[in-house]
Order: sequence, then structure tokens, then C-alpha cells
Amino acid sequence: MFHLNSPGKASAGSPRLWADEQAPTMHGPLRDSAYRTVRDRTVRLAVVGNCYADERQLRDGLRAARAGQWADLTHWPGSYWVVADDGYLTVVITDVAGTRPVYFAEAQGRTHWSTSARSLALRVGANVDHASITARLVCPTVPEVTGDGTAFAGVRRMPGGHGLVIDRQGRHSIHEYEQPRALGFTEAVDELRQALVTAVSHRARSAGRLTADFSGGLDSTSLVLLATDTVGAEVFAVTDADATSLNEDVSYAQRAAHGRPGLYHELITDAEGLFFAELLDAPATDQPFPDAARWRMRAAYQDPCVERGSDVHLTGSGADTLLATSPTYLADVAASHDMPALLQHSLARARLRHLPMYAVVAAAVRLAHTTHSSALRQLAQDLAIDPATARPEPPARLHWVMAAGLRAWLTPKARQHLSLRAAAAAEDCTVDPSQTSGHRAWAELREFGIYEAELRNQAQALGLPHHAPYLDNAVVRAAMAVPAVAHASVTVQKPLLGAALQGLVPDWLLQRRTKGAYDGNAYAGLRRHNSALRGLLAHSELAAEGWIDPTAAHVDLDRLTAGVPGRLAALESLVAAELWLQQHRTSMAASASEVFHA
Repeated sequence: MFHLNSPGKASAGSPRLWADEQAPTMHGPLRDSAYRTVRDRTVRLAVVGNCYADERQLRDGLRAARAGQWADLTHWPGSYWVVADDGYLTVVITDVAGTRPVYFAEAQGRTHWSTSARSLALRVGANVDHASITARLVCPTVPEVTGDGTAFAGVRRMPGGHGLVIDRQGRHSIHEYEQPRALGFTEAVDELRQALVTAVSHRARSAGRLTADFSGGLDSTSLVLLATDTVGAEVFAVTDADATSLNEDVSYAQRAAHGRPGLYHELITDAEGLFFAELLDAPATDQPFPDAARWRMRAAYQDPCVERGSDVHLTGSGADTLLATSPTYLADVAASHDMPALLQHSLARARLRHLPMYAVVAAAVRLAHTTHSSALRQLAQDLAIDPATARPEPPARLHWVMAAGLRAWLTPKARQHLSLRAAAAAEDCTVDPSQTSGHRAWAELREFGIYEAELRNQAQALGLPHHAPYLDNAVVRAAMAVPAVAHASVTVQKPLLGAALQGLVPDWLLQRRTKGAYDGNAYAGLRRHNSALRGLLAHSELAAEGWIDPTAAHVDLDRLTAGVPGRLAALESLVAAELWLQQHRTSMAASASEVFHA
């Protein structure tokens, strides 16, 4: 796994970004993390990752760096880190969504940073932070509860849309470069269209061998069609023909691929490509990764792309989070006092969820009158309650924030700890009621950024250069410039994306209303790999540290294995966390052994 570290002693095979003892060092393979540098007297600038700026644009960036205009360095196509140094300050900039992570910690009176939390933890001697891991398992999209913590005590993560500024004395500050924008729907459509075409075009033209996910869903399929039809690229595209899950993905993919020049389409079937398969062989990620237990399922269709020698692999990752919307948008509709629209959208949700329409309307109105601070207070109360004694909640109820299903397995100690975190956050909350919906959208997007970083790490560990064009800065900015309600429709999946791609991809694809699901794969994996899951939970580190009740988790495992609906997402998250902890213990033991025998 490639990563950058703050200046320090460079080991063999770890070059510096530029020839200077104060330059950051680079570690690991550079295949998908190419870097370029420019300089002008005392100012040096580096872009690391997939940056498609030309030489003139990079040199223009020197002027922006000299003037401290950090946002100007984030408007080039691609997904990348920026490191700028003027001799007095070093600035490390992540992307808007936070998919290019930057971690920092204070040790020996100085700020140290890295794009790898694990590397930084080793450098400063940080131990595992079980409280932080548990907080992210239970409240993953509530930054007020998770804070900027990581899996390591004292190692903090900088949010997306920010830059870490460090002076020569090692003091740091955090600069928020991303500011809110507001566009009309038509303006956002035009901007999104241009951003997506640019994101795909640069990647397609830079690729020697272009491969792609081609699920048949709107997101990945559209990217492939942009590459073949708009750019004229040749693409080897793969569809997971999973026999355990019934959906329409394969038929949509075959229809989209039929007779399309330049598109080489392959259906991938692999009976071993299941959730929870070959857990102990899972590639290690930098941070605990909720979908780590699915790695073998993804490898089934990624391996053929690796075998083809892919140097750019397109995925639709991030599009659901960015371009769809939570049902909480109904609160915005209610707040607008547009009763016909509220009734129309409420009816659609009532039919989808088999709920009484009056209950959906009431839930929307109630949420419209709920501030973010009061939502955090309610979360604190919910966390404190023993789930065994909690009253069932009305199925139509909507929440700005809520705990994940893993809350049911917390110990009393864990419930109290997280409840106090949420209560303190409620007291400090400054979110304006009119901005709650937008605040929540950014929180969910940046949590997905954390997920995306590890998804990329895992794919690259298998030899696949994973790209997510939907999470490029320009794409994110266009999509986030409209209110959440603009992402909602009673007739199509993603109205903003559909309007942006009009005329570029077939109408029948834009109008698809179904979405592929993989529950069948998950339940098949549960049954086949039950003993491995039991073994992992039997040696649960979170249980040993007093955060998780293993008996409660085993009860749900038994129910799910029997095919009874239960907390599948919670089980997957817990298994992934325990897998990461086991991998970390193993790697630390190996490191200690190497030191001992040196």
C-alpha cells in the first residue's frame, strides 16, 4: 500500500518528494499513486494519486500555493493529494470527500502526518483505540460522536475538504478550504455532466488497458458507456453473475453491452465468491473496513481484470451516497409547506415500505421540527437504554441521526460511553435548523470517503488500480450544490444524474427503477462459513476489552444462519472489525519477531 509520511529519516527504497531533508517520504508501490512535482525558487508543489492536470496548470498552482489559496489546488481533474511547501509552511490537502486520507498525531512536541494511519501509529507508538473503533461501528455517519478518531489512540483523521498546515516548529492548524455552494438544478446538471465526462475521458485516455465494473446498474454502466461512446475507448467490462442472488443486473448489463463497439463484456460466475469466504486471506487494510468480509466476492470479478493487465479500473463507487438521498429529505418537503409535493412523495414511500400514508406524513412533519441538537440528545438517550427493554419504534419514524444495529450488542460500559459522547455533542451543536439536511448529506458523504479509501486499498492489494470517478472533486461539488430534495424523485432513481446523462446513455437505463441486491450471497456465505465466523467471534478482541457482548452477537448469528432476518449489516461490520484487529495483532507480532531476531 502506497503512502506519504511527514519528513523524517528516509529508509532504503523510500524516496523523498523532492531533494530536501524537510521533504515528505514515499513508501510502497507507485503503480496507482503516480506523483509529479514542480517548483519555483522556494515554493514546491506535489500532486500524488490520479491527477490529470497538465504542466501549465501545475505551474499555475505554484502561484496559488505562494498566496495560500489552497482551494485553487483542488480544482484539477482526478483524485489526489496535494503537498505544498514554501520554506515556512508545509500544507497537506485531501480531497473534498476525504477519499485521500490524511492522518496526524503529536509526538515529541511536533506534528507528524501520514496518508496511512497504521504507518503513523507505528511511528509515534500509538496503541489500538477500541473505544474509537466501537464508536465508528455504532455511529458511523455521526461525526459528532466519532470525532476525528481512528483505530489508533492519538492518531487523528483530517476531514475531507480540509488542509493540514504545519510550520517549521512542528505546530499545526487545520484549514477548511471547501465552502458551501448553491446552484439551481439546471446549472448543477450542466456542471455534473461536464465533470463526469471529464473524469471518464482523462482516465480512458491515460489507460493502457481500461477495465471496469459493469453491474447493469445505473452508476457503473453509465461510466462504461461514457468511455466507449463518448471517448471512443476500448473497455473490458465484468458483470458478477451471482447465482445466489436474484436481480435484474445481468439482463440490464447484457442489454447495455449488446452490439456496442469497443466494449468487451464478460459474465463472471464463481461459486466460491461469497460473503465471509476465505476471511483469513483477506488483504489487510489501513483502517477497519466494513466490507472487508466481502473481499472474496469482489475478487471473483476483479481477478479477470487483473489478469488482463488493467492499469485503470472504473467503478461506480460513491454514486449512491452522492446522488441518491435519505428518506429524511421528506422533512425538507414538509418544511417547504408544499402539501401536494409532500403527499406525492409520502405516498411513494408508503407504497415502497408498506406503511400507512398518514404515518409517513406525520413522520416527515415531526422531523421537520427536530433540530440537530435535539436529534443528538435523542441519540444519547437511545444509546443509554438496554435494547432488551427498549420499546419498538414506529416503522414510519424518521431520524436525522441514529445508531446502527450493532447497538444491540453493546455492553453497559459501551452504551454509557457512547451516550455521553452523544450528549456532549448535543450541547456543543451549532448546526442551524435550516442546514440540518445539508449537514447530514456531507456527514454521510465523508463517511463514505473513509470507506472508499479502504475499498481502494483492498483492490490495490489484489493488483487492481481502483478508480471512483463519481468521487472526483468536480463531480462532488456539482452534486452537493443542490439541496437533498433535488436528489429525490418518485419516478427515477437519481434525477440529477439522469438529467446530466440525458443523451449520453440510453433512456431505458436512466429510467431503471430496480436495484441489484446481494442478500442471497450473504446468507449463502453465512451458512457455508459459519464455523469460521464463530471462531472469529469466540476470540473477539472487542468483547475481551469490554465493548461487545459476544453472547448477544452469537444469538443474531444463529438467527441469520437459520435464514431469519436479523442484523446482517451489524454482523458484517463486527466481523470486519475483528478481522482487522486479528490482522493487526499478527502484523505487530511479526514486527516484534523481526526486531528480536535482528
